[in-house]
Amino acid sequence: MRSLFFLAFSLGLTLPLSSCSTKKEVYLDSKPVIVETIKSASESWNGDSYEYPKGKAQITLQRITAQPGFKTPLHFHSQPGIAYLVKGNLTCGTINGKVLKVGPGESFSTPQNTVHYCESVGKESAVVFVTSAGVKGSELTIPYKK
Repeated sequence: MRSLFFLAFSLGLTLPLSSCSTKKEVYLDSKPVIVETIKSASESWNGDSYEYPKGKAQITLQRITAQPGFKTPLHFHSQPGIAYLVKGNLTCGTINGKVLKVGPGESFSTPQNTVHYCESVGKESAVVFVTSAGVKGSELTIPYKK
């Protein structure tokens, strides 16, 4: 299952945008490949409209493993991103009280320029893949300073 996700995710990043769709599509005559768009967004789960930062573009894919009970410090991201939870459960919340609960196999668009946290809830570690469309040399996660 993981290798299929990586293949589909990698192809989704490299194929032209015109090939992205919410439908399953088959490519290549010799060995069919199914490309399924997991998540496409122009705004985050909490309503932030996405804008790309100015500068040399850099796309990053991170695998994050958070032990049960781990809670991130308050932080924000200056770039848009999408996350896919492989296992475990997450609860994310903004400082203005919006909350998102995510389970295995679910994806979400990450907040941009909104202070938030995420917490690994439940009995097993949360494993999440996060891709960010940022600027080379910029921090992906910026700590919130009150």
